[in-house]
Amino acid sequence: MAYKRFQNTVTESKAMLPLSAAVAAASCYQAGLVQQGLWMQLVCLVVAVVLLMELNSTNQLIRVVSQSTASMFLLLMSASIFLFPDIQAIIMQLCMVALYFTLFHCRLHNESPGWTFYGFFCLGLASMAFVQVLYYVPILWLLMATCLRALNAKTFWASVLGVVAPHWLGGPLIVYFFGTEMALEHFRQLWSFAPLGDYSMLGEHEWLAVGWTVLLALVGIIHYWSHGYQDKTRTRLLHEVFVVVDLLTIAFLALQPQHCHLLLAIIIVNTSPLIAHYLTLTHTWLTNISFHLIIIVTLAIIAYNVWMPSSNFLSVMVTQACSYLP
Repeated sequence: MAYKRFQNTVTESKAMLPLSAAVAAASCYQAGLVQQGLWMQLVCLVVAVVLLMELNSTNQLIRVVSQSTASMFLLLMSASIFLFPDIQAIIMQLCMVALYFTLFHCRLHNESPGWTFYGFFCLGLASMAFVQVLYYVPILWLLMATCLRALNAKTFWASVLGVVAPHWLGGPLIVYFFGTEMALEHFRQLWSFAPLGDYSMLGEHEWLAVGWTVLLALVGIIHYWSHGYQDKTRTRLLHEVFVVVDLLTIAFLALQPQHCHLLLAIIIVNTSPLIAHYLTLTHTWLTNISFHLIIIVTLAIIAYNVWMPSSNFLSVMVTQACSYLP
């Protein structure tokens, strides 16, 4: 039996998720939850966390009892708290979690067009907020064929109908209220690209959050590649899905950084189970040190991204107050 270190005690503790939720709640409050009335974003975030918890337990993504996947998701979201007011990014995140939750039910079930339809329906909903998410459709077909082994004629056409259905249902309303030009402009974005690698629109908060999340993604991916053989075949194949989508999304973000918020939301969803797998199932002195560093740096980034806007706000208030002094 492997020696249980502090990192294992924490990641397997029932207190990790409530503590992460408290950090996330404080970050959301500072991001304007009450002041700006961001209740819809909060509901989407809570539903995404619940689905992640169910996804983890149903598919045994971690072979011990742990809520570290949902906890790391909340911490990474808090580190990227500038995403919270962006309703498109939050909807994108919820749709990606729901996509995995439904598609993973198709694993080795060739006769599962219903689950396939629901999964791609979520992707179709996401494409109404971010049409470029349709680039993932052929990738998901490939993953269904290789990792989930659930692609056949029925599931293929179910996926096509699932992607199209939200546009069938919502398209007439959009055309009625906003006209056909808006609908056409939405789909024109599929072949509209900004200059490659134009990072001028990224601020220091985005750089910090993206850099740290990508670093954690690479740590989780390298750990999976080196130690994934210890998991069951089913678990390894499901993690392959996270790895492929994560790497492709990171490449997408590197090429088209103007979509930073939406792509970072997808990266967080895929990175959470990978880094949680690393933190929970490793037990060497080196990984124990890395656990402390990951938690400390993540909390420091959360404090910076939450505190700096407040600092700027206080600076402006102090300046205005001083202007009234004689």
